[in-house]
Amino acid sequence: MTPSLGGPSTPQNTTFTACFSVVSETDPNALSRILEPFTKRGLTPSHVYAMRTGPDGEILHVDLQLADADDDTVRRIANDLRGMWLVDTVLTSEKRYAETG
Repeated sequence: MTPSLGGPSTPQNTTFTACFSVVSETDPNALSRILEPFTKRGLTPSHVYAMRTGPDGEILHVDLQLADADDDTVRRIANDLRGMWLVDTVLTSEKRYAETG
């Protein structure tokens, strides 16, 4: 069967690896609170990296990745993170495999 010219011959993968970059105040509860939106959805990030920065270590940078994510889940997690009083900034991006053809 010949694929139509209007689209790909196979369905596109709708899942991807979501990347979250979170900047928050350094607090003993900050890391567990940042992980909470994942936990309450039964999700385990595939990568977590946290580092204190700033002259006195007052800023916490947390980078997380979530494999096999979808747009709706990423949007909900990012909104939950942005609503936290400790969190200053949440940036999101995604990694997908390149289309081959």
